[in-house]
Amino acid sequence: MGRIIASPLLLVVHGRARGVIPAELQALAHQLEAGRGAPVGLEALTAGETPALPAGSAAAPLLLVPLFLLPGSHVRLDVPRIAERCRQRGPLRRLPFLGAWPAWQGVLAAELAALKALAEASAPANGPWLLHHPLEGPLGAAFLAHLEAVTGGRCRATPYSAPNHEDAPLPLPGPALPLALAANRLTDALPSPLGVPLLQRPRFRAGLLEALMALP
Repeated sequence: MGRIIASPLLLVVHGRARGVIPAELQALAHQLEAGRGAPVGLEALTAGETPALPAGSAAAPLLLVPLFLLPGSHVRLDVPRIAERCRQRGPLRRLPFLGAWPAWQGVLAAELAALKALAEASAPANGPWLLHHPLEGPLGAAFLAHLEAVTGGRCRATPYSAPNHEDAPLPLPGPALPLALAANRLTDALPSPLGVPLLQRPRFRAGLLEALMALP
């Protein structure tokens, strides 16, 4: 039997100003490329120019992986445009955004349960809270309600543009997580250790790496 060929990946991320990609995302891409033995590209929505894309084939189509945690405008508008551009170059398979993956939601639930248990060991606490970018419309409301049901967390809208600690929703009556995969303006505005983005937390990094390594 021939060796199974792993598909190249294109990880779509938000990015920071001028297209800067946080170090934790770059490290993830490098580890995936080495482990899968196939190219892994990173595309930041904030970049001024589109990057060179890994090429797919009939045997191993390019997998478009939107690393977004909420069904906001980037998932609904930007990702389809990127997918259309990719299809003009070759075979493509587009995956749902990361926040919708049951495996990811399971990791989120496990982390929230651990945070809650740790907090209640010293004193009863409400929550745990999930701090997230504000979402509009019925789709956003339905997804947040689903997320609360499957993770046991309580969602709390927190603008990414919060310029200082006074504008963040603190103090919170219980443990909390920023719903941010990599460093951004929200995590910058939060005090440590609350502001540690998810990919800098071992449970999330290991869970995401495992899920991406298992892709065909």
